Amino acid sequence: MNLSERLYHLFSIRWVQHISFWLVFLLLLATRYFHMEEEKIAQELLIDLVQFSIIACLVYFNLLVLLPRLWNKGEYKKYLLAIFSSELVIISILITIFYVVPNHEFKPRMLKSPLMVLIISFFKTNIFIFSTSLFHFAKEWMKLKDENLKYTEKAQEQLEAEISILKAQVNPHFLFNTLNNIYSMSLYDSNKTPEMILKLSQLISYMLYECKDEEVSLEKEIQFIKNYIDLESVRVEDIAKINLNISGEDPGHKVPPLLFIPLIENAFKHGISTEQSSSEININLAISENKIDLEINNPIDSLEEEKDKEIGGLGIENVKKRLKLLFPDHHIFDISQNKMLYTTKLSLILS
Repeated sequence: MNLSERLYHLFSIRWVQHISFWLVFLLLLATRYFHMEEEKIAQELLIDLVQFSIIACLVYFNLLVLLPRLWNKGEYKKYLLAIFSSELVIISILITIFYVVPNHEFKPRMLKSPLMVLIISFFKTNIFIFSTSLFHFAKEWMKLKDENLKYTEKAQEQLEAEISILKAQVNPHFLFNTLNNIYSMSLYDSNKTPEMILKLSQLISYMLYECKDEEVSLEKEIQFIKNYIDLESVRVEDIAKINLNISGEDPGHKVPPLLFIPLIENAFKHGISTEQSSSEININLAISENKIDLEINNPIDSLEEEKDKEIGGLGIENVKKRLKLLFPDHHIFDISQNKMLYTTKLSLILS
């Protein structure tokens, strides 16, 4: 810990702050004794200590009673009235001391100009009230700022933790389905199994080495999607037609990894109809300078729909949660369906 950090830690202690404040005041007060006659010093010092004690009582009455009970509760008129009344009492006591004590340094001036006495007294007490109140407000503001900072850091940590959990849920879910596809393929067409394993290894490589960051380049994510579609197309080539259309130029967008794949995976899972000789899945990705639009259209398999009434399940729910966490108020996610067609639309508004 360096010197500045030690001093910051020292002056963050409450009693050190109070002692430092009053020491500064006493040092300023002591300057008037430099040119004072020696026989008057003892009496003036006693009077100043009495004044100091009275003003200190007003200061701590303000800090400990008036500010917490009135100002902090929004009762500003009552606070100002209480401060003004308290100052009148204190000033009355101080003026009484000035007049009662004989040979006081300021007594001749007070007798000559009582109004000046009142102004000086108000000025003196208000200096302490305003300065200590400002210190109190500054301290409360710093405390509130620290609390907000801690809350923000905690919220950020919670956000990162939730995103990590969601990503961890996406990966095994996707991997589980893909392994099932390879197993199914190996049962009836072993010649295509090596190709699928190669594609799967590329997908796993992406998930292991590229998805560690919070964001990846859109270019890499698109390549991942293409590899996934190639892998799935081998499995469904005889019963489904997959159309991938990518339009627009990528200006170098960054996106959360594996954000789109659950939606595409969902189309394959529920869009291969057993009631038709051939199904068609359309995946349209439009890229602009500050926006990415994904639209997926696939037929609905009524048999699959009966098995899983909430189409999408875990994958879709994860996408919704990630969008809410990562793109609050900067995304549009809509799912619609009719008797034959299931449509998923996602728009990301990028800064």
